[in-house]
Amino acid sequence: MDFKKIEMIFLVIFVALDVFLFTSYMKSRNSVVMTNNSGHISLTKEMDKDNISLSKKLDKRTSQGYYLASKDSHLLRNEQGKLRNQSVSYNEEKNQLNSILDSPILIAAQTPQQTLNRFITKEHNVLHGQQYQYAPNLSTPNNIVYIEKRKIGQFYEFDGRITFQIEDNRLLGYQQRYIDGISVLREKQATISERHAVDSLYTNNDIPSNSQIRWSKLAYGRLLKVKGSTIYIPMWYVGFTTKGSKDLQISKVNAFSGAVMKDDPNQQVKVSE
Repeated sequence: MDFKKIEMIFLVIFVALDVFLFTSYMKSRNSVVMTNNSGHISLTKEMDKDNISLSKKLDKRTSQGYYLASKDSHLLRNEQGKLRNQSVSYNEEKNQLNSILDSPILIAAQTPQQTLNRFITKEHNVLHGQQYQYAPNLSTPNNIVYIEKRKIGQFYEFDGRITFQIEDNRLLGYQQRYIDGISVLREKQATISERHAVDSLYTNNDIPSNSQIRWSKLAYGRLLKVKGSTIYIPMWYVGFTTKGSKDLQISKVNAFSGAVMKDDPNQQVKVSE
């Protein structure tokens, strides 16, 4: 085993310990709230009182996932010469490829993914396009999002997305990021259920009153970035809207520990229609 991998494993252990201590504290704090006076309070009933509605019944089944790691990669920069009929630039800081098509492509307003699914399969259109799939939960009429998918799961992080720009039912261009060199750091571990994730957001006041939970998705997200490497873990992504707003807000929960993930304010996820 090389030194870099040993270093990464120790890093994961320290992170896991920190998460465990934080989660233990939050559980002890929440248990006081949930057992106040009349014993155990049904969170579902409490959410009803706060006028928080669900689009479907939440699943109580658990799943499994990995600790993953990837190293910073400039694969898109190195392979951009394969692209045709588009003007391409590369952002070194974001490891992001930016493309403007020479001639916009007409797409169907109601089913844009049909055209885009064909478009991304050709290597001269999109690099490694077959490793992405349409993500309707993250898309809007003007920004169609595709996420990176692997055998081990999907990546909802910005690091592994293509965002296609649409205007007047025409594809104008796209931005692409790609997660390369993914390795498994530890064996599979159990993840919390969808129900547990939503309960965690609610007890931490992350879902305001008068909200509607539109969807939830278990996918890989970024835990931390250090020394040119990024650690990914399973996370629950929960999309909800609040009364009087059309913006879809997306919160994240660590699917191993149940801790609510707080992003940098400049990186918070919000999807506007």
